[in-house]
Amino acid sequence: MSACGYVPRPVAGLPPGAPWEALPLRKWLAEDRAEPEALSFCAPPECRPGLAAIVVRLSGKDAEITDGVLKDPERLARALRSPAGRTKPVKTMVSVEPMKEAAAYGFAISLAPADEGKVPAYGAALGRRVGEDLRLVLVVGEAPDAVQSTVREVAVRELLP
Repeated sequence: MSACGYVPRPVAGLPPGAPWEALPLRKWLAEDRAEPEALSFCAPPECRPGLAAIVVRLSGKDAEITDGVLKDPERLARALRSPAGRTKPVKTMVSVEPMKEAAAYGFAISLAPADEGKVPAYGAALGRRVGEDLRLVLVVGEAPDAVQSTVREVAVRELLP
C-alpha cells in the first residue's frame, strides 16, 4: 500500500481544506540538500491576499549558510541589491527586518524592481535549530502583514511544539 506514501501534509497553523491546497513535495524534490516537510498555498480569487507557506528541514552546509542568513538578513539584502554577475542588471529595492517568535528567529523581506514601479513581493522566514538540522518556515504573499502573521503562526505550530 505504498500509493499513500506521498499524500501531502498541510502546513500546521493554516486552515485545512479548500481553498487551501497542499502539495506532495517529498516526491517532487529529491535532492539531498533539503527535506521539504509541507507546503500549502491559497491563491486569489479564493484567498485575498494570496499566500504560500513551506516547512523545510536543512542539514549540513545548507543549514549553516541558511542559519547565518536568518541571523543576519542584511547579508541577503546586500546580495539582492548587487547587480554583479548579471547580464542585464536590475536595480532592486530590498528591505529586511529581523523577526523573532519564541525560540525561532529570522526576518521579513520585501523586494521590488527599483525602476519599474511594480508592487513589491513580500516574504518571511523563521527557523530553529534541532540538533545539527535547521527547520525552516518560509511564507510568501501579497501583503506584508498577512505574511508576517502567517509565518509566526506556522512557526508556533511547526517549529515550537
